[in-house]
Amino acid sequence: MDPLNCGLVAFRHAPVPLSGVCYGRLNVAAELTAEAAAAAIERGLAELRVRPRAVWSSPLSRCAAPAAELAARLGAPHAVDERLLEIAYGAWEGRAWSDIERDDPLAYAAWLRDWERVGPPGGESAIEVEARVRSFWRALGATSATSGASDAGPHLLVAHAGVLRALRVVACGTSWIEAMSAPAPHLAAEHFPLPWSALPLAGT
Repeated sequence: MDPLNCGLVAFRHAPVPLSGVCYGRLNVAAELTAEAAAAAIERGLAELRVRPRAVWSSPLSRCAAPAAELAARLGAPHAVDERLLEIAYGAWEGRAWSDIERDDPLAYAAWLRDWERVGPPGGESAIEVEARVRSFWRALGATSATSGASDAGPHLLVAHAGVLRALRVVACGTSWIEAMSAPAPHLAAEHFPLPWSALPLAGT
């Protein structure tokens, strides 16, 4: 997709210093400072030759802190939206995956069998994440279509991996299996269209 014509450019946040731990909604600090992560994303934007009209993020610091820094550097507004939070893992948050498999085998097996429709205890399924990300995507498209700024740059999102993969489903029409199979590299750009029904017609 041509980045100059896409409605949304998303970058996954910087890596976090955890391995083998379930940390969806935990407010885990990234390995890079907000300034370093913002600089990396800014370099990526320069290569794409785009200037975002707004910077979006979840409230979690690994996304919100570099997004705020980017917004200040770019002179663009920073907006926080809870629909952009990472998937909620409920009772499994902060636990090692090996401990979850050992201590909660029935729920873990049920989740592995049908993770698209079944969430962890107190958590979300993939379809539930998809629903809130779709709500954000449609609202963003509607706002862009009615803003009267058709020549403005794309929106920028500093995102969690689960949100990126949900955007692949809602904006690009991939299946969840395909969305999960493709990698989601840290601090790399991914481009998404906004809803066709919300985009202004050519010449209007």
